[in-house]
Order: sequence, then C-alpha cells, then structure tokens
Amino acid sequence: MTRRASRLNPFFNPQSIALFGSMQENWFFGAGVIIGDLLKWNYRGQIYPVHPSAQTVYGVKVYRSLSEVDAVPELAVIVTSFKHVPGILHQCGTKGVKAAVIVSDGFGEAGVKGKIRQEELLLIAKSYGMRIMGPNTVGVFNSENGFTTVPYDRGYEYNRRGKLSIITQTGMYSPQAMAWDEYAAGINKVIDLGNMCDIDETDCLDYLGEDDSTDVISLYMEHSRRPGMFLDILKKVSLKKPVLCLKPGTSAGAAQAMASHTGSLAGKANLYEAVLKQGGALRVEEYEDLRDCATPFLRYPLPRGNRLGVITFSGAIGIQAIDAAEAGGLSLGELSPESRRRLAAASDTLGNHPVDVGPASAAVGAEIFSLYRKCFDVLREDENIDCIYFNGYVSHGLQPAFYEELLCYIGSCREKPIVSWCYGPSQKLVLEFGALAERFGIPFYLSSRKAVRSLSYMAGYARWKTAWSASGRS
Repeated sequence: MTRRASRLNPFFNPQSIALFGSMQENWFFGAGVIIGDLLKWNYRGQIYPVHPSAQTVYGVKVYRSLSEVDAVPELAVIVTSFKHVPGILHQCGTKGVKAAVIVSDGFGEAGVKGKIRQEELLLIAKSYGMRIMGPNTVGVFNSENGFTTVPYDRGYEYNRRGKLSIITQTGMYSPQAMAWDEYAAGINKVIDLGNMCDIDETDCLDYLGEDDSTDVISLYMEHSRRPGMFLDILKKVSLKKPVLCLKPGTSAGAAQAMASHTGSLAGKANLYEAVLKQGGALRVEEYEDLRDCATPFLRYPLPRGNRLGVITFSGAIGIQAIDAAEAGGLSLGELSPESRRRLAAASDTLGNHPVDVGPASAAVGAEIFSLYRKCFDVLREDENIDCIYFNGYVSHGLQPAFYEELLCYIGSCREKPIVSWCYGPSQKLVLEFGALAERFGIPFYLSSRKAVRSLSYMAGYARWKTAWSASGRS
C-alpha cells in the first residue's frame, strides 16, 4: 500500500480507540453502542471510553478525561453535541491523536452557522496534523477485524463477510440503514463520509483500491471536492477492480436537496458523467444496484465479449431479455451450427435462440430439468456465448425444490457469468427459488431487466479495460 493510502489505516485498523459520548448500555444510539459492538465482534485493540461521570460501560473502565489515559489512542470517535466537539478535538490533538471520526451533526449541513463551525473543526485538526472523517457521519465498519464506529444498534453481525466494500456520502445508503443482512456475497468494509470536511471519496477510493480484502467497490457520490484528483484515482483503481457508482442530483431539485443534506455542491451533471465514464466507473441507476450488480463481479471472471445466451420458460420473457440486453450494450449471441444441432436433437421444439424450454415441458414432464441442463451446457460450451441469463418458473405444482439438482449443477459452472430470475403465481415460491439459486452461488434478481443489466455492467467494464490497455496508457 502506498504511503498516501496507508495514512487512512487508523480509520480501519486502529490498535486503540478513544470514544466520547453517551455511555448508556442497551440503547440504540451512542458511544456505548459502539463499545458494545466492538466487544461483541472481538475487536482486539484497546478501548478507552471518555465521559465526565460514567464509571464503566460493558465492564470497560471509563475515563473522565483523555488526559487520564496513559497511551495515545490511534483513533478518536466523537458522538456528542456539536458544541462539545471543538474542545474534544483540542484534547485529542494535545494527546497526540492523529485521526478522528466525528459522528456529531450540526455543521456544514446546518446552514451558515454550521459551515462556520465546520471550518473551525478543520482548522483545529490541521493545527495538530490530524485527519477527520465527517462530521455528520457514522464512520466505518470493517468485517475483517470486527472494528466499527457505527453508533446505531445496527446488527452488523448478521452480515456475511465478503469482498465488496462501500463508500457513501450518507449513512442512509449503507448497510447500517438498508437491508444487506441477507446479501449472500458478503461485505468487507463500509465507509460513510458525511460532510467530508477533510477525508473524501477520493481518499477512500485510493485506500480501497490498494486493499487486498476488497475486490469490488460500490460508491454513492453526491459531489466531489476534487474532480481532477478523483478522476486520476478512479482510473488507477478501475484498472485493478470494478467501481460501481450511483450519482444522483441530475435534476435541479435534487441538487438543491443535496446541499441541505450534507452541505454539498452538486456541480454540473455533464461534468460528472464525463469523469465517471473516462475513469471507468460503472454508473448504476438505483441504490440496490450498488449491491446487486456487484454480485457477478464477485463470483465470475469477466466475459470475453458482449454476446448473451438466454434460456427461458417463456418466449415473451426471452424477448424482454433481448430488449434489456441491447439497451445495456449486450447482443444476443449467434449460436453455432453445432449448438443448434444439439438443441434440435434434445427436443423437436428447440433449435432457436433464445432457448425456450417452455413448449417442451408438456411433452417431457419431469424430464424438463434434464432438458434444461442440456440446453445450459450447449450455451456454456458455445464459443459464441460470453454470458448467460436464465429464468425458472415456479408454482404450487412446480416447487422450487424440484430445481435443486439443476441449480446445484449450474452453480458449479464458473467459466462464464451467469444470472437468474424466476416468475410464477406465488411471490413466496419465487423468493424460495431465489434463495436456492443464491445458495449455490448463482446471482438472483427480482426482475429480468435487472438480471440482464448486471451482465451489461460486466461486459462494459471488460470493454473499458480492454480499450484502455490497447491504447497503451497507464
């Protein structure tokens, strides 16, 4: 890791931490919540709670002042009223603390007076050579070591550990607020930047780009203070790993709302569009894409091209998949003559593409799953197909469990990216099918369009990397 990126290490891997704020136990918010979670997740660093009147919290000694602590904490986390923050920063600076997460709000997002207070924080921090994350942030979560600064009783222990890391300029677009606990691919690190008076998305992108525990980065970005530097870092990182980005604020109303949210200046939409495209970021359409469209990157190699293979139980749904594919830069692959011969040999109703197994189901009965597997193998082995989308159909007569052997087989095939969708008269059964697919490592989506779109992001990223390498740039 470069020296520049390693300067953020205290925010993710601190050997010791001082916490300021309410030390109430069994509550939903405050410094006490953070301490309880650190203990629950077996954080191995030293914990120094600081509060003028509390004695202990979860059995940990509480110090009346930071001056009573013999050691110099690597990181301070401040969860107090805004009026106490400047004094606490002075305490930390005098002690020698070089990194602070300021959860407290009432700064840049709170009008002119708040902006003045925020400038004061930055001046104090700079005078001590201290880096700040926030204010108005929930900070970080690191699944690798059980470290967190999130002051909510979020329940991160329910999240699987994985290789996806998230940078967001609002805590409400991170797993501490949204339903990620059943995300099968797992989470590595979460960063909420808040008002970004100091550390920003460029710093964190640089850090995660060199983090061996992160394979995919998802970024929610309202604005950038340093678009030129952001572009340079984005290019460097995108050559190593995919960056998915949700950038709101294309309308005047949204831009105005962002200014009151984190005190941000949205900038011109066309500028950000150009920066993200040139830097290789994959601009997604909605929040869930930051999670769902990251999944295929975590499970499969990049596709060699943009040629899509489709297996469906419905011809109409196959046509919709083609529309979604072409809208995202994919094309329906042209099956080889050998593939068409194999399909026709499997069933008189087959031979075309998309491969529609629905008409054959009445004739073959329970053998439909064997037929489905043969069709899947044809697409998997065809050199003209780079990625595969398939859907299932479930009903009270065609239960998800009937698909188990087929899904187990498809899940074992990792040569090409594969995504799935399912439909039927019962949403409960559809979700059961999805859980089964995910259990075997197959990305599952709640719409055909989203499933295909996730493949289009993979193909687009592969195309960008190839073009960049061919240009001879570095």
